[in-house]
Amino acid sequence: MNNLMELALKARNNDSEAMSDILEQFEPFIQKSLKQTSMQEREDLQQDLRLACFESIHHFHIERVPGFFEFCEKQTGLSQKL
Repeated sequence: MNNLMELALKARNNDSEAMSDILEQFEPFIQKSLKQTSMQEREDLQQDLRLACFESIHHFHIERVPGFFEFCEKQTGLSQKL
């Protein structure tokens, strides 16, 4: 199984199999969220959550995600300001 970053890059290039793999990875979270709603609204919410995942892949700026050291540096800079 590919990691999420690789799948997201493939899905952004209209790879339907990659998008299916992403949705499959998020399905447990979707199902857990559905348990918090009434039975009458679960099907609609499930579709909305899947659509939100799909849209997020296409709108998320993967190239802006910081690397580990960049993230740590940013966090230490924030803690020093507090």
